[in-house]
Amino acid sequence: MRTVVLVGMRRAAIESAARMGLRPILVAETLPSTRLRPAHTIEASFDAPPEAWKTLAADLKGEGIDAVVALTERSVVPAAHLRAALGLGGLSPEAARLCTHKGAMKRAIRTAGLPCADFVEASEGLTRDELVERLGLPLVVKPCVGSGGRGARIAREASEVPETLEDGWMAEAFIHGTEMSAEGLGWGGQMRAMNPTRYLAVGEASVVPAPLAAPEEQAVRDLHGAAWRALGVERGLTHMEAFLTPEGPVFGELAARPPGGHLMRLMALAYEMDPWELAFRVECGEHVELPQPRQAAAVQILHPGEGIVRVASGVETVRELPGVTEVTLRVQPGDRVDRREGTGQEVGHLIVTAPTAPEAEARLRAASEALRLEITPDPGHAPLPDVGLD
Repeated sequence: MRTVVLVGMRRAAIESAARMGLRPILVAETLPSTRLRPAHTIEASFDAPPEAWKTLAADLKGEGIDAVVALTERSVVPAAHLRAALGLGGLSPEAARLCTHKGAMKRAIRTAGLPCADFVEASEGLTRDELVERLGLPLVVKPCVGSGGRGARIAREASEVPETLEDGWMAEAFIHGTEMSAEGLGWGGQMRAMNPTRYLAVGEASVVPAPLAAPEEQAVRDLHGAAWRALGVERGLTHMEAFLTPEGPVFGELAARPPGGHLMRLMALAYEMDPWELAFRVECGEHVELPQPRQAAAVQILHPGEGIVRVASGVETVRELPGVTEVTLRVQPGDRVDRREGTGQEVGHLIVTAPTAPEAEARLRAASEALRLEITPDPGHAPLPDVGLD
């Protein structure tokens, strides 16, 4: 029986490991409920220094660990330190830093000659006027570390640009293009298979696989593979965001871990396979194949905005619509919902399938229109928790 250390909390990953007959050891910052908790679970701070992961590795030496898999953005660096201390292959601590610090990531991408937005880090000490002169308007201001768009905002007017960037923040030029993502799977330092994802609404709705023309898909594949080499990704499952422009795809960011936003579920439905299984097998040193897609799958993440829920209905109606695979709604009238800070926050979601991407998009629109979710604005209450989308 293979033993895999799962760093970070993703329910679907734990369930998949159990179905595969793997022996999972979970390392999490907060222990999950007993129902989801594997037999061997370790609580640890992901902000701990490298020495702490060496100590944990020493404790695990007799467990016969086959792989260490990072499940979330915060767990990428800790998993890399643990992996290195155990002497296992996979993402190194150096590559993990490049894949989690957006400034370091884009410096490596630009050094490799790949297209990406011009950017400025706080350490350069530019003023508001200098930022606007360098990057133009609109521009994007965001933290160098984080995921799901947390903290990121678009400054369309000079008055919306900070006087100076705070430590740990960066600004980058706005890319005029169509944002999408690509999920890459590979080993030996090479990306071997890719799924393209179309964003119907960034952070809110997606369809898999994206209906790209063959040359466009190949260009995205080439960019993704080149990003692997530039960032030192050795193997595993990655999530790259890119912008489609008339001049070709432009690199956005690359996450060295499985995607969120329910994309793993969409891939499972579209390709009729378990992407978690492929990720685990690759991390254990196997060579795998991504099958051809059998259908399209789409998701609508539900979040009505900040306020008090006034209407939440239509779930039963939606369940009867063609192609609806999942519908969840976790709020009811009277509940409070805070402003959405990142893609990991939702009050529910819809997932549909169809033979083609356009049909999936149509079914998703129909399902979304049949669901009623309305709020009364009421700012000033506690944030909605991050639910860790699978």
